[in-house]
Amino acid sequence: MDDERIERLATLYAAVGEPTRLRILGLLAEREATGAELSDRLGLTPPTVSHHMAKLVSAGLVKVTPDAQRRRYRLDLAALRPPQPRGEPESAPPFDETAKILRDFFAGERLTQIPASRKKRVIILRHLLERFEPGRDYPEREVNDLLRPAHDDVATLRRELVDYGYLVRDRGIYRVADRVPERGTTVDQETGSDEPGWFAELLAGATERALLRSGARRA
Repeated sequence: MDDERIERLATLYAAVGEPTRLRILGLLAEREATGAELSDRLGLTPPTVSHHMAKLVSAGLVKVTPDAQRRRYRLDLAALRPPQPRGEPESAPPFDETAKILRDFFAGERLTQIPASRKKRVIILRHLLERFEPGRDYPEREVNDLLRPAHDDVATLRRELVDYGYLVRDRGIYRVADRVPERGTTVDQETGSDEPGWFAELLAGATERALLRSGARRA
């Protein structure tokens, strides 16, 4: 992953890793709005809204247009997907191995077993990671509650998510990792060395799910 793309991902992560900014994106997904309208709908002061909008505009997620004495904001949908590496086409693989592995190891929401293969285990762990929101703190009890519908052995799943670098733990508080996990050569070979795309997919997926949830709550 080149330095420019890493910097871009870090900027996007910082912009969407805050609940208020996700709420703003959800509102703008419905329709464009002025700063005053966002202030009224969110119950926030204009300076607070301006602070968050500056972050979102700087990240390229929101476009701003002058409107007399006001500023009108709209969501830039194309920016929700982090940039592709140079020279890599935006095309899906001909065979979706991930989908097959998920079908093999899940019965509905339940994980039938934790795979012994590292490559398959990584896919399972990434799928479980979709239950967590980037930028949010989770006490251990809440982590367990999110994992229990998948498998009763929540301690193993929780430990694996930390050991594989997908969750970070600090004094009993867990967060989604904000960078690509470092891998040794052996683990890279066994997992398929496809980690560089993981963080981009997580970021885009979390943002899109947040927008969908925001729209569903207002429906």
